[in-house]
Amino acid sequence: MAQSEPENRLGVVEIGAREIYDEVVGLRTDMRSVAEKGEELRADVDDHETRIRSLEQWRYALPVAAVTGVVAAGVTVAKATGKA
Repeated sequence: MAQSEPENRLGVVEIGAREIYDEVVGLRTDMRSVAEKGEELRADVDDHETRIRSLEQWRYALPVAAVTGVVAAGVTVAKATGKA
């Protein structure tokens, strides 16, 4: 064997149209499966985003509600003691 020729361990490989077609059909099936999973993940992400936004609204609303409650309690105490 000459140095410049690569060693061909597989011999002659022939791939027919049927093998190519079968692989394309398999890839199409795999891609559909991936697309469906992607849609499911997108729905999950959208759901989580909605839940997080809802929790954030509560987080920002709680300090305002707490201050309002303290002020209202203070006004009530002031009125009850006759200082208002």
